[in-house]
Amino acid sequence: MTPSRRLASRWSEDGMSQVDIRWRPSGGRGEYEHVPSDVIMDRRVIIDPVSVPGSLITTDVTGRLRDGKPRIRRENPNDRNTLNLAPLISALALLPSPRREDTGTVSLPLRDNEYVVSSITFNVRYNDNGDAICTPMRLQVLHDQSSMNIFDRLRRVRALIEAEDTPEELHDLTTAYANAVRLGTPSSDVRTISDRIIDYLLRNPDLADQLDAPSVGEVVDVAATTGDAIVYHDLTADETKRRLVSHYRIDRDPAIRKAKIAQFKHAHGDVHCENCHFSFGIVYGQLGSGYIEVHHKKMLASLLPNEVTSLSDLVLLCSNCHRMTHRKRQPLTMDELQAATVNPPVLTHRGSLTDETERSWGN
Repeated sequence: MTPSRRLASRWSEDGMSQVDIRWRPSGGRGEYEHVPSDVIMDRRVIIDPVSVPGSLITTDVTGRLRDGKPRIRRENPNDRNTLNLAPLISALALLPSPRREDTGTVSLPLRDNEYVVSSITFNVRYNDNGDAICTPMRLQVLHDQSSMNIFDRLRRVRALIEAEDTPEELHDLTTAYANAVRLGTPSSDVRTISDRIIDYLLRNPDLADQLDAPSVGEVVDVAATTGDAIVYHDLTADETKRRLVSHYRIDRDPAIRKAKIAQFKHAHGDVHCENCHFSFGIVYGQLGSGYIEVHHKKMLASLLPNEVTSLSDLVLLCSNCHRMTHRKRQPLTMDELQAATVNPPVLTHRGSLTDETERSWGN
């Protein structure tokens, strides 16, 4: 057994083995590498689709070295009836078909052949033949730094397939999807059926909402503790749920909002606007104590499906500053908001207003 195989096996036994399949530019189309290289080197890749329990899809992909670089290679690269890893995972997750050429931009919502899968993170275990059984966990799109919780999305595809009260047309489509997956091959038929389901969901957005809903309990699972202190920088939440009001709007996850406020209060003793330093507690006393608004640096409408939001993506703002960030069609960045704030009130180090600021507020 080679050293690389011993290392990969140790990771697997610890339940920590992961591999990233990453897009890299190569000529006009790009190709995919595997990092760390030892995890799937010289191993056939088998996909656990998650969406159809008990099924495994045996691909024609193997981790290889090419010119000293770890690259994934197909046995039949010109076979158009067999999907490569990125197109296969996208089809399984009911996402539009990706492309390999870099268009230089990405637009949301994602559309067919208008985005590149920049990386997929897999959890890896090994069977008795030494094949790498890979479970998709996270997916990223080129030109968007955000991460998609692809594992959670695949679980929701499973829920859609197993639902007993779906309309007949959708039931027939999901049955065809499950049957295609159970065949255990990365056939282009999976893509064809996926496209038909996507088309159905576009015509029935109330059902599509099931795929975009936030992950329940994700904040609790990801938060780590050290003694009595919460490690906030690891905290994430999925905030892409859309629900029908007078129009579709994206719900905010209340758990990560509370965590952001708690993190700031832990660091500063109380909460105040991160732009102008206005404190509701100072001005309104007990009534305003602990109150603040939470602003998303990135517009929620532009998030990827099942994208997670981290605490660093949020900022605490007073009502006035929050309104000003959304005064224009494109929300202001924090730097732009700071530059636009001409006469901000200032807090002293004791947490109270300066005399000048008190007079300007009429106190």
